[in-house]
Amino acid sequence: MASSTITQTSTIVKQPKNDVTRKEYPTLEELRKAIPAECFEKDALKSIFFLVWDLLCLAGMYMIVGQVENYFGWIGLLSWYFVFGMFGFSLFVVGHDCGHTTFSNYTWLNDICGHIAHAPIMAPYWPWQKSHRQHHQYTSHFDKDRAHVWIDKEIYDGMNYLSKHFHKFPLSGLILYV
Repeated sequence: MASSTITQTSTIVKQPKNDVTRKEYPTLEELRKAIPAECFEKDALKSIFFLVWDLLCLAGMYMIVGQVENYFGWIGLLSWYFVFGMFGFSLFVVGHDCGHTTFSNYTWLNDICGHIAHAPIMAPYWPWQKSHRQHHQYTSHFDKDRAHVWIDKEIYDGMNYLSKHFHKFPLSGLILYV
């Protein structure tokens, strides 16, 4: 009786890793078509409503800060700071929209409301608008980017140990900016 042998051949197929360059991403035009048309319409009355709403909420927050601190102590005060900061940030967003002229169709109204929105947060509107325009012009430019100052290899190699690792810290840019 002859012995039977079984030969098994296996082939290992390496699957390509997820290659993001192979995916089909929507074009900018396709993205714009997916957003409802009313999202691109500037409504000055609606914009002014939100500006006034944010200012009234901030005024109301100022009116209750004493009671919050008296009744809830430092935990209440920390909560008050958090909520106040959210309304302050929403006021900044309104001013940001004014700077991008998406607040209304009128430049003069954008500028007036931009000054009103930026005054309580102590960010002068004209200088902010100019520096923000430059931020958009030079984003990711090695020499001219003001929001993220790039560090080339020679500068990085010349840094001490602490400085090298400080720049790896995600909030280092914010700390240096302030």
